[in-house]
Amino acid sequence: MHNDKYMRKLGKLGQGKNVLSDLLTNTPEHAEHETEDHLVALKKAVWAADIPNHLDIIHVGEDHIHIFSSTVETPYVIPGGILDLNHQFNLRKAPNQRQIALCIKWLSCLLPPTLQTFACIGRGLHALQQSPIELEQNLYCLREDFLLFAQQMALQEVHTFAADSPSKPVWVQEVVALHCVILAGLFKSGASKFMPHTAFRAKWS
Repeated sequence: MHNDKYMRKLGKLGQGKNVLSDLLTNTPEHAEHETEDHLVALKKAVWAADIPNHLDIIHVGEDHIHIFSSTVETPYVIPGGILDLNHQFNLRKAPNQRQIALCIKWLSCLLPPTLQTFACIGRGLHALQQSPIELEQNLYCLREDFLLFAQQMALQEVHTFAADSPSKPVWVQEVVALHCVILAGLFKSGASKFMPHTAFRAKWS
């Protein structure tokens, strides 16, 4: 059952949805085709869409993970995204076959040491809408709340994520991998919270 109060709060985070979608639609599909100037321009454009400019931003795509830092001008790119994590660490298999701890450790080694408190953009965050989590200041999901939520999701079969949805949208296949990225980000940065930008559906990877 959806938590209406929580969903209203999440809705406030999606006010820049159309702007972000328009900006990112024309982004090259693969990171090797992205110029440094283009990524820097994109970083500035993303922050113009209701994401506080003191936050780093982690965008989790199907093929790449981008980190836009609030202190480092050049964006950081991790080649490999949701698809690679699912394959490499068996994240779409049965719960007892998922190598979640190994995935988080691997990601923690790849994330930049400059990572600070961050906003996260990526499909799969919609699963938070079904939780009773309250957002701090209408923006932030607290670390301890997300840890508990991620642990619960890690024990779920993939098909149960969309039990109430006959169309079973693609994002349900991305929940565990996305959570691994967020947890790695929280552990790497030492942050006590992060901002879930749940209303945005990425069109780039």
